[in-house]
Amino acid sequence: MNRLLMVTLAAAMLLMIANLAAPQSPGIGGKRGMELPIDPQLLNNLPEIKGIVSWRLLGQVKQAQVGQRFVPEFDAEVRKLDQKDVKLQGYMMPITAGEKHNHFLLTMRPADCAFCLSVGPEYIVEVKAKTSIKHTYEPVVVAGRLNVLRDDPFGLYYRLTDAQLSSAVK
Repeated sequence: MNRLLMVTLAAAMLLMIANLAAPQSPGIGGKRGMELPIDPQLLNNLPEIKGIVSWRLLGQVKQAQVGQRFVPEFDAEVRKLDQKDVKLQGYMMPITAGEKHNHFLLTMRPADCAFCLSVGPEYIVEVKAKTSIKHTYEPVVVAGRLNVLRDDPFGLYYRLTDAQLSSAVK
């Protein structure tokens, strides 16, 4: 079962990496990268809540070319969150079938389909929960230790470990 989980996660991450490997054209303001063609705040229907790290902050990432690859360059405020206990809100995107999950993706927007994401890697957090969390299509708030990933083999930028469901109020 653990092997199946890893294969499924690898397949999901390969879809994102394939997007990174594709030829990239200048984005907003002439920057290169995976920027959305419009302001992500216009897409985000989740309100910013005091005590919860905002997607606007997590989205402050630029792309730098290193050899044949693009790697993330995080804003100083984002780097300060590395290895800190934080709360995040977003939508669960399971990576395996089932009603409960202890390993899933948290996204700024609900997924369009099981294999489609309407956002780039700066708006996705891999979550590894202490205990299984029941899947819902409603937004959730999770608390845990945030890892800012500088060179993840799956193309992820963020991982939340020891996560658990939380209330919105800190």
